[in-house]
Amino acid sequence: MNKKLIALIVLVLGFLMAGRAQDDGKIRVQGTVIDARSGEPVAFANLGLLGTVIGVASDMDGRFELVMPYKCAIYKIRVSAIGYAPAEMKVYEVKDKPDLKIRLNPVSYGIKEVDVYGELLIYKKMLQNVVSNISKNYIVKPYNYEGYFKYVTDINGKEKVKEATVTIYDSRGYHREDTESAYRAVNYKFNEVRRNQPVTSVLDGLTCLDDVLTADIVRNTRNVLDIVNSRDYKLKSKGKMVYEGDSVQVITYTAVNPSVSTAGDPSVKTYSGEIYINLKDLAVIKNVTHITSRDFNTLGRNLVVINENPKNEVEMTVTTSYKKLKSLYFLSGVSISYSYEEEGNDVKGEMEFVTTRVNFNNPTPIQGRIYYEDIKENENFWNQYSVYFQE
Repeated sequence: MNKKLIALIVLVLGFLMAGRAQDDGKIRVQGTVIDARSGEPVAFANLGLLGTVIGVASDMDGRFELVMPYKCAIYKIRVSAIGYAPAEMKVYEVKDKPDLKIRLNPVSYGIKEVDVYGELLIYKKMLQNVVSNISKNYIVKPYNYEGYFKYVTDINGKEKVKEATVTIYDSRGYHREDTESAYRAVNYKFNEVRRNQPVTSVLDGLTCLDDVLTADIVRNTRNVLDIVNSRDYKLKSKGKMVYEGDSVQVITYTAVNPSVSTAGDPSVKTYSGEIYINLKDLAVIKNVTHITSRDFNTLGRNLVVINENPKNEVEMTVTTSYKKLKSLYFLSGVSISYSYEEEGNDVKGEMEFVTTRVNFNNPTPIQGRIYYEDIKENENFWNQYSVYFQE
């Protein structure tokens, strides 16, 4: 064969392969957001493409994947997280890096000490103001939000992973009501599901999304924002931080005599955490709760389990984050990690939910909640799916 013809064929094949490598005209920037001092991952850091609505949040391990058209190669990515100075970088400088690590520098400053009683009154009043400002800061009409849900269970080192896309409908929005009213106002459905193992038991089909919804402390009661229970909490300042140029007050709380009314868990033993409040508008932008309990409900905290094996040494951490869209905040992410012993087995679990879209202009009502699903995997969908926020 003619050498020039061979060279031409090779050249054409090279262009074809390069075109395929571009993945249909998309750029993927992926990596991990970490604390520049400690090297620890930064969960729920916000990564947004300046000048667009494209964005994503890092997961519990600080990992992220940001997908965008090739025309955005000259744009800048802004990375921000509570308690850290924001960082910016150009897309073309970080794309295609296999082990990208974005280091954020912690930023904080202290406040003057006050007496314990005075401090309690100060932060009790601040929490009261947070509640009274919910109608100003959060969505207070019917709306949908869509998100990515991941649930990992580990029993003695054997992992089961479920991923899903979920659509949630809130018929009232952020009205702080009793537990039953809040429960009835929120419904959801599972759209697409992917597993790393075939379904072998009824437990594999359980959705367990109720625990994510319960973690929304602004929308739900039985937590530190219940003013009627404020006397049951010890409140103390952990200091102030800077987030997106605003000053954020961090308040630590500990339930003196935790119960189902203060923690939403009938088996609770200890209940404590940290709540992050934006001092500019008195909105909660993050909450971290630490729980130990005498038992663990496999079906979720809103359901009743009969004749389940007892669990020992139950520990749980729940992290909830909120983000502002235009002038209103919404639930942007939830992570739940837990561990316990059951009949000599070490059981661990992690749930992660990231909101990818909010719709409060023309929401679609959803009837009921899906507690069990047997959806077959759509491989084509998951091959094209990426977790990022769309306005």
